[in-house]
Amino acid sequence: MHRQRSLALAIALSITFFAGLAAAQEYSVLGLSASPDGYQPEIEIDYGHDFQLYVIITGPGAVEPLPWDFSAVNWAVLQSCCGGSPAYMVESELHAASLEHEGEPILGVRTTAPDCFQSDVIRVATLTFTWIYEPTGAFYLGAAAMSAVEICGEEPEFLSGCSVRITPLGVTPAEEQSWGQVKSLYR
Repeated sequence: MHRQRSLALAIALSITFFAGLAAAQEYSVLGLSASPDGYQPEIEIDYGHDFQLYVIITGPGAVEPLPWDFSAVNWAVLQSCCGGSPAYMVESELHAASLEHEGEPILGVRTTAPDCFQSDVIRVATLTFTWIYEPTGAFYLGAAAMSAVEICGEEPEFLSGCSVRITPLGVTPAEEQSWGQVKSLYR
């Protein structure tokens, strides 16, 4: 009886341990980057100048090479945080080398590789942004998969997303004001 309990406890601990490892697994990434060749999470831009960001697919944690052969994924560009974005996408170049695209980056794109291929980093698109208004500080833009990625000869896999922190240079930062000062503006 004691031996059966020990065996049951060992099995339960093993299941818990391996389930924890699976939950801690880092996924490959589809997201925006300041670099076309790998994930770069930040960029500084002179206010008033157009700028480019890149939609990329890369390996686990956005630091490792892509470990599988790419087949297809649905994705979109997303505003990441905190109110309206001071930047607006004015142009998108969906890369055609070995890829086919259907859709628009803001509404959603289905990207497929008719012939499965593997690369450490896949540049899916180059996006050009312009300014709508002068920002008061840094903001984020991102991209994410809208479906699991289809992998050649394997089960589909979920992807993480990633964003880029855009720091505008040459702008006047917002001043801190008390709530009373803000309310007095509307009296």
